[in-house]
Amino acid sequence: MSGPHPSVALTRLAVRTALQRTLSSDAAGERRVVAGVSGGADSMALAAALAFEAPKQGVAVDIVIVDHGLQAGSADVAERARRACVDQLGFADDDVRTVAVTVDADAPEGLEAAARAARRRALFDVADAVGAARAVLAHTADDQAEQVLLGLMRGSGTRALAGMRADRARLLRPFLLGPEIVPGGPVRRVDTELACEALGLEPWHDPHNDDPAFSRVRARHTLAALERELAAPTLRRSLFRTAAAAGRDADLLDRLTDEALARSAGTDDAQAWPATWSVVALVGLDPALRIRALRRLLVLHGARDAELSSGHLFDVERLLVAWSGQGPIDVPGSVEVRRVGGEMTISPRRKGE
Repeated sequence: MSGPHPSVALTRLAVRTALQRTLSSDAAGERRVVAGVSGGADSMALAAALAFEAPKQGVAVDIVIVDHGLQAGSADVAERARRACVDQLGFADDDVRTVAVTVDADAPEGLEAAARAARRRALFDVADAVGAARAVLAHTADDQAEQVLLGLMRGSGTRALAGMRADRARLLRPFLLGPEIVPGGPVRRVDTELACEALGLEPWHDPHNDDPAFSRVRARHTLAALERELAAPTLRRSLFRTAAAAGRDADLLDRLTDEALARSAGTDDAQAWPATWSVVALVGLDPALRIRALRRLLVLHGARDAELSSGHLFDVERLLVAWSGQGPIDVPGSVEVRRVGGEMTISPRRKGE
């Protein structure tokens, strides 16, 4: 008897490995995850792999289908995905829920970011309600390559080039586990499409995935063009490896940054780190650590991480290393940074300024 299709086997192996590495075997209350499903090939392949692997490990799975309401017929698409999870993949009807969210199409951060934020909130709300340890997402190696390209286009640092992490901040992405962990990994978009075909699943194709108004779609088309024009068919895999290497470096630098801040603050508890810091202490940090320390402190005291650009950080850094009496620096999140003499203070922006 022949085994499953190679792409089905790969998606299952990635999910099996991710669950084994992540969930504590002796904490029954944590052996539950929620999985975001859109009805597309990536998330349907993820749901199929979870349906096959999770019961073997005693892991409960709640499927969450988020209806963003951004397209006509979105409720029908969500219902189709729900029925596929129940009728074809065998999930219990009570374990598959559809959550309608409202997305501000005019949000300053853009439609993509606003939809992503709404989706994350919905997943975490369900995770908190059912006591799930992780929210499982279906990002593939192709998504990672696109993320790295977007980071390069923005001139971002190591953390942005690290892209999405396989397990970070309660988000688990099994398909991003590399070949050093999952033989044959990471899972690519072609793998999820072939897995769905082999399993008889009919995924939905989101028209937004072809709309060049979205930066990720433009990145996808740019990658395809670069692969053709540079005769570089492994470009996406190379970008994936770049993200993995950058992630290891970023983790080390982040740890060194936190250690330096903890020494200066006299406590390892980041929540107790003050909003006012000695300029001498911050200037004394290596530049690679100083810029990370500033981001860490700004976010800790109210700045919006997703909107905090390198330009904001450089402006704040100039208060330390090139101060000539300049006024406060505004950063996203209604936060301002001032230097008064030998101290830098992060505080809510003053009204009327």
